[in-house]
Amino acid sequence: MTGATRSALVALALGVAAVGCASATVRRLDESATSPHRAGILQIVWRTTLHDHGLFEPAPEECASGVLANGRLVLGSRASAIVGVAPETGHLDWVTSVSGGIDSEARFDQSRGQVYLGADDGTFYAVDPASGKIRWTYHGKGAIERPAEIGPELVYVSSAADRVVALEPGTGKWRWQYERDMPEGFTIHGYAGPRLHGAQLLAGFADGYFVSLSASSGEVTWAKSLAAASDQFVDVDTTPALTDDLAYVSSYSGGLYALDARDGTIRWRLGIEGVGDVTAASDRLYFVAPRYGLHAAHPDGHVLWRQGLSEAGDLTHPMVVGDYLIFSGSRGGLFVVDRGSGALLEIFNPGQGVCATATYDPATRRLYVLSNSGSLYALNMI
Repeated sequence: MTGATRSALVALALGVAAVGCASATVRRLDESATSPHRAGILQIVWRTTLHDHGLFEPAPEECASGVLANGRLVLGSRASAIVGVAPETGHLDWVTSVSGGIDSEARFDQSRGQVYLGADDGTFYAVDPASGKIRWTYHGKGAIERPAEIGPELVYVSSAADRVVALEPGTGKWRWQYERDMPEGFTIHGYAGPRLHGAQLLAGFADGYFVSLSASSGEVTWAKSLAAASDQFVDVDTTPALTDDLAYVSSYSGGLYALDARDGTIRWRLGIEGVGDVTAASDRLYFVAPRYGLHAAHPDGHVLWRQGLSEAGDLTHPMVVGDYLIFSGSRGGLFVVDRGSGALLEIFNPGQGVCATATYDPATRRLYVLSNSGSLYALNMI
């Protein structure tokens, strides 16, 4: 472990090997103390520090999200490390140093017993959740922040270089890749993740195209431009949501589209600028947009309600948890909203905001979320 990593992981001040057991000081908060949130839905169970940003970073960000894998919570941080955390206590069971900071959402490949994460230097890792051992790495082009898409034969990774790569999950061996030329001039920050739909792999690109690829070979089956509504900021930076044969995806300037996943035919368009990833649940679509906040829409494209959150910062996609929507704001913290009415029920802001998506364990009704200040929180939903 490098000196930089040791200084970043303050819980490991005495130093540990790159992979191995680690100790951490976990502070359990007094449940009788004044709560930082108002509605009483969230209850802090424990907190532990993964990355101490210090006094000289006035606006730190930690956007990595974890995954529960074989009894551990596995996630990365900008401290150039991946950690395995005991979900019950917050104890750091192991710490593995890596070559770049991590802002990606971890994914667990249950059939192969490994966790996938990407780093900002273009490296993609397959990690053993029990020990933290790196099973294999793939070195690509462009930061990897989106979660991998796991298929029966291949694992698919997209990067900020507008490239989608298919890898063998057992070895990390490259099988195929698809990329498009980046448009000239400015583009919106961010990029789309891939999504499997049967034998298709669907992905969006900065030039405004939404493309269907053969999942086995990477050959294009169809490509649809979503740039018709504008000639500026046409980026398709959203990972598509699927219901049956409909794909919901957005172009930054063009708004939200519903397309037939079989051939790319546009069914409808909702002209709201900057729509992020869509969550499709029951008979509703949930999404955020930077100027207009949180939305609920009917699958036919008409808006049911909107909740403005102008001071919250960049918002993550809404996660459905029972009767609630849970999402993060880079300045505002973690939000709890009634998904039926859009009423804002609770805000948990541990300081510096939250740009990471929370991880939810339905078995324990517990959320895990990494704050921008580098502290990992476990929150029970009551």
